[in-house]
Amino acid sequence: MGTLTRDCPHCHSANSTFSTFGEYADPNKSPKVLTVALRCGACHEGYMARFLMIAAGNTPAKYSGDLEGNTSLKLLDEYPEAVAVEAPRYLPGNIEKFFIQASNGLISGSHDASAMMSRKVLEVAVKKLNPEGNGTLYKRIEQLHANGQITDDLKDWAHIIRDDGNDAAHEEDPVTLEFASELLSFSELFLMYTFTMPGMVKAKKTPEIEPEE
Repeated sequence: MGTLTRDCPHCHSANSTFSTFGEYADPNKSPKVLTVALRCGACHEGYMARFLMIAAGNTPAKYSGDLEGNTSLKLLDEYPEAVAVEAPRYLPGNIEKFFIQASNGLISGSHDASAMMSRKVLEVAVKKLNPEGNGTLYKRIEQLHANGQITDDLKDWAHIIRDDGNDAAHEEDPVTLEFASELLSFSELFLMYTFTMPGMVKAKKTPEIEPEE
C-alpha cells in the first residue's frame, strides 16, 4: 500500500504515516485522476488525497512505499489541512509549548487533557512571573495580586483556571467542549495581559527584541 507522511490534522502527531485503504478513479478525467483514502497510523482517522496518473504504473493503493516517490503520480491536493495553532506572542518557550498542547487537545477532542494543560499553563506562568513566590497555586496567585503584578480581574481569572482545571483532573464525568474551550480562553487572556502586552511595549521601546525562549 502507498503511504504519505504528514502531521495529522486530527491527533496532531508529527510526521505520522498515512496508509492507503481505498481509491476511486474519476471516469470523467483523462489522464486518470484518483481520489485516495488514507488513515493515520497513530489515531486511524481519515485523510484524502487526489493524484494524477502522469505515466503508466501502479495506482496509489497498489504502490508500495512513499507515494511522493512514485514518478507515475502527481499529487494534486489533499485534505483536511492541519490546523496551525498559534500561541500568544512573547511567551517563555515552555509556556508556549504547554499552551499549544492545550489548544491541540481542544481541537482533537481531548477535552480533559486540554483543561488540565490549561491549568498547567497558569501554574507555570505564575511561577515565571514571581519566582520568589511559594506555597500552593492559590497562595502564589494571591502573592502576585498583593505585589501589584496582576489586577483584580486577572486574579479572578487565575482562580477560575485553577479551580476548574483542578476539577477536570478529579471529576468522574468527562470534560465538555464548552468547559475546556472556556478554560483555554481564560488561559489565553491571562497570558496576553501578563506576557504579550508587556512584551509588545518592550519591543516598541527596543525594536530588536525577540520573544523569550
